[in-house]
Amino acid sequence: MTTTKDTIFTRNFILHAISYFLMAAAFYFLLPTLPVYAVNALDANNNQVGYIIGVYALSALLIRPIAGWLLDAYGRRTIYIVALVLFTILMATYHFSYTFFILLIIRVFHGFTWGVITTGGSTIATDIVPEERRGEGIGYFGMAMTFAVALAPYIGDQIMGQNNFSNLFTISTVVAIAALILTVFVKMPKVSTGETKIQLSKMFDKRVNRIAVVMFTGAFPFAAIISFIRIYSDEKGINQGALFFIFLALGVVLVRLFVGKVMDKHGPSTLVAIALILTVVGLMWIRYIDSFWPLMMAALILGFGNGIVMPTVQTMAMNMVPIERRGAANATFFSAVDLGIGAGSIALGYVAEYYGISMMFFICGIIILFPLMFYFLFVRKHYHKHVELLKAQENNA
Repeated sequence: MTTTKDTIFTRNFILHAISYFLMAAAFYFLLPTLPVYAVNALDANNNQVGYIIGVYALSALLIRPIAGWLLDAYGRRTIYIVALVLFTILMATYHFSYTFFILLIIRVFHGFTWGVITTGGSTIATDIVPEERRGEGIGYFGMAMTFAVALAPYIGDQIMGQNNFSNLFTISTVVAIAALILTVFVKMPKVSTGETKIQLSKMFDKRVNRIAVVMFTGAFPFAAIISFIRIYSDEKGINQGALFFIFLALGVVLVRLFVGKVMDKHGPSTLVAIALILTVVGLMWIRYIDSFWPLMMAALILGFGNGIVMPTVQTMAMNMVPIERRGAANATFFSAVDLGIGAGSIALGYVAEYYGISMMFFICGIIILFPLMFYFLFVRKHYHKHVELLKAQENNA
């Protein structure tokens, strides 16, 4: 029997998840469409397309350590809402991106707000869900982002139509406003350390560093997908290539229905292995695809991999630190993701330019073999050691 105390789907959890979904949807409307905007309206090339994703990810990376410290030191609510207000204002400024340089400047500042919101949103969700169902709760909350990734790129592509970028930017802004309004009604736990002196040790948590290495290298293929899959499908003559994101997210949703429960009961190692092997297979397969349904099946496989690895590894990070360090731990975790996406987008842009997009996807598959090996050599025992240490500290408190 589940008591009220053990319930995941409380009013605050539901409101927070819906708001987070709307925020992410507004952002992901632009994911496949900004590269098209840059190419068609601003005459950008493949190298420059990589920078559109890269600069936002790197700016998010720069702000996350500060965001994690702010969330832990001053509490969640104020920091989160201020970031969401700025995010919404910046969404409207895409109307004025008349040159590629202006577009990059907007992306930099938008990346700052994205870094704070995603760090804060995940930390708030971790605070809200029951401790004994943390993996399951994080998995369910992650579906808000999953549904945004699934629906928003395709919807954004349809809104854009034949280069109707003004409507795209307007609707994205309206959806961000809706997210902001809902957030005001979420009651967030009052958690703060009160330690307002800035120190590097307060911004990161070194216990999560090895997990961060896995996420850094694991984020490379996602950079390739978000930057180039739409362009690649056009290059191959595959109509409705934006549906790739629908099938990607369908795979994520299907596995997230059970992956959190498996993590809570049986631990992470088998899940991580399955996730990364599926990712290798999906990426390498893309190189040989030249028709619609095989591309969608590759998306489904990649969705399975992403849907397993993200909540599993994030739950590992949360399990290793006390509650007052969750902001810093999330900042460490997502900084690694941002660095992987940012560096991957820029580096893989050059690979795509000189060796072709199909070869770039194949190379991404090879790259994923590294985090798979690194996990079993350096992460697995390290994780269990710190979980046991934290339990001992809590029992002695």
